[in-house]
Amino acid sequence: MAKVTVTIYMEEEDKAALQLLADAEERSLSQMAVLIVKRAIKQAQNEGKIPPSQGK
Repeated sequence: MAKVTVTIYMEEEDKAALQLLADAEERSLSQMAVLIVKRAIKQAQNEGKIPPSQGK
């Protein structure tokens, strides 16, 4: 699957907290953000808020 670039805007304190979380899990900021988004997608699928991914 191709990777794409996504730009987000957030408060500085949220970015700092995200960086602390990433550091605690020995991940980059980007990797941590992707992990959190994937978890949210999976949860939404499990709750029936969005349909399951096709082909995964």
